[in-house]
Amino acid sequence: MQKHDFFSRLIQTQSLGPNMAPTKAQEEPDRIYICNACCEEHKDRESAYQCCPPDILYRCNVCRKKYSYKDDAMDCHPKQSVGQPMRCPICLQDAESYEEAADCCLHTHPTMTAAGRQRVAQAVENGTPWPDAVAANLHH
Repeated sequence: MQKHDFFSRLIQTQSLGPNMAPTKAQEEPDRIYICNACCEEHKDRESAYQCCPPDILYRCNVCRKKYSYKDDAMDCHPKQSVGQPMRCPICLQDAESYEEAADCCLHTHPTMTAAGRQRVAQAVENGTPWPDAVAANLHH
């Protein structure tokens, strides 16, 4: 009998037993955090934020312009009221601009055209309440 036959048979036998069974898959995959700037991997969120902190911007509540510093955003339109909310007057979904808010659901209005929605957006941006702006442009 050749010696390699013994090893072949032993390996074949062992592969049928529990020692060579495939390892159990993890229930959940490992979560890793990758820095946006350096692409380094971290095991937890805190160490990733300490490595490369994320960029934080501040947006003026009136004109929606973005600033790196909170004071700059607050000084953009000092003591000016925010006016009408920048959200669709029908479904109340927030929008990035008054134009987007006017186009959200008002595009289905049977008598209002795209020009009418543009006029509504401009009027609301200038401080006209949503109901008044829409009523003034129903047939435009």
